[in-house]
Amino acid sequence: MVVTSLIEMDTRKMLTLAVIVVLIAQTGATSSGEPAAEGRTRASAPQETIEKPRFDGYLFLDADGEPLPFQSDAEIEEFLKTADVETMKKIPVGVTSPRKVLLTSQGVRVNAVFKDIDREEKNVRDKTAGKRRFYLVWRDWFGYDIAAYRVDRLLALDRVAPIVERTIKRGKGSLQIWIEGTITEHERREKDLNPPDVARFNQQKEVMHIFNNLVANRDANLGNSLIDRNWRIWLIDCSRCFGNSEDLLYPQSISHCERGLWRALREMDPEKTHTSLSPYLSKAEIDALLARRDALVVRIQGLIDEWGEEMIIFDDRPASETAPW
Repeated sequence: MVVTSLIEMDTRKMLTLAVIVVLIAQTGATSSGEPAAEGRTRASAPQETIEKPRFDGYLFLDADGEPLPFQSDAEIEEFLKTADVETMKKIPVGVTSPRKVLLTSQGVRVNAVFKDIDREEKNVRDKTAGKRRFYLVWRDWFGYDIAAYRVDRLLALDRVAPIVERTIKRGKGSLQIWIEGTITEHERREKDLNPPDVARFNQQKEVMHIFNNLVANRDANLGNSLIDRNWRIWLIDCSRCFGNSEDLLYPQSISHCERGLWRALREMDPEKTHTSLSPYLSKAEIDALLARRDALVVRIQGLIDEWGEEMIIFDDRPASETAPW
């Protein structure tokens, strides 16, 4: 797996160039083949509210590639908890030794990923975002994946697939539905596949940057995001997130924010957050998460104060073309 840290940019310089960058974005790529940084002008005022399909129209599929007869979080979670395990095999990527599991129940066959990693080290020096950091406690744990899913739903992002805790063959771990028909960001770059709507794609990356800062994702890399056929970005592999640090790991990656996420961050209720996350995070970890939320709000509000809300806050763009894979 090719691992790259998030690119830190000088915010003032990036925003100064935002007006001309949006013109580049329309061409689909820069001269280097890398998607252009998303930019907005004052013309990108809030659009008329149109109800969008959940997950931008993505449907969870069975092992044969057909839409599941159930799509809600509750139904998928129940299936993950109760379906029979037919097969389980190692996935040849990732350092957490995940396994691909085939689940069956009442004629429905679904792929899922099982992860039982639980490794803890003390007094660790780790390189994150190009900087050496010291951690009193460094943990890689399947429970953090479940906590990330709960944070995602608290913010109404819907970018982390349903996941539950389950014991398989006497091993306790996380079991998450397999997102069929996707490629990683690393694979997209290798195949030189450019999204049809570069501005929309980069807007999704802005959402990803904010989420990674909020959950303190120490392992943000090109293999830890998936892209479905609607060019929608999904977030995976959060077992190296959270911890007690109140610092944002990638503050310079934040330059814009989606309107709904901006509202959700400001309205994030501490009591509800503690209730939802307490099965998997300690009080100190939840307090640190809320402190990072506060830091995100301060940073985004600072950008708004300097550049104006219409330049910083954007509305989701609808999916357009279908991907070729």
